[in-house]
Amino acid sequence: MIDVETNQFLGLEITDESVQDDQMFIPLLDQVQHQCGEEHPMHWVLGDGAYDRNEIFTTLEQRNILSGIKTRVNAATHSTGSPYRAECIRDRIRLGGYRMWSWITTYGMRWKIEGNFSSLKRIFGEGVRATSREGMFREIRMKVNAYNMLMAMVA
Repeated sequence: MIDVETNQFLGLEITDESVQDDQMFIPLLDQVQHQCGEEHPMHWVLGDGAYDRNEIFTTLEQRNILSGIKTRVNAATHSTGSPYRAECIRDRIRLGGYRMWSWITTYGMRWKIEGNFSSLKRIFGEGVRATSREGMFREIRMKVNAYNMLMAMVA
C-alpha cells in the first residue's frame, strides 16, 4: 500500500507467486493502520477488481474507510454477503456509471503504485542478490525503506 500524496510505501507484504493479491489486502491494511495510528487515519482505499471481495468491503465498512475498489460491471445491487459492497455498487449506478464513479473516487490514482514499483526497480534494479528466501525478503524491505527516504527528501 502506498500514500498517493507522498508516494511512500506505507505497507509491504512480500510473498511468492502462489499468493493472490486480495489475500494480502487485510494484512496490509492492518499493518498500515498500526503504523500510521490515530494521527494519520486512512480515509479511503483504491484498488482494482482483484480486491472486489465481500470480506474486504466488510472490513472497510467496519473500519469506516471509504472504498475506491472497482466492482464487477454485472455485480448485484443487493447484498450477497456484504451490504457495504452492495451500497458501493448502487452508488456507482446512481452516479451514472463507471466513468463518473472513477472521477469522483480518484480511481486513476491507483496507478501510482505501479509507478512506484517501476521507480523502485529503476533505482535499485529488478533482482536481488540474496540467496535465501529470508535474505531476499530482507533485501526488498531495505530497498523499500531506502526508496521511502528518497521520497521524503523530494517532498
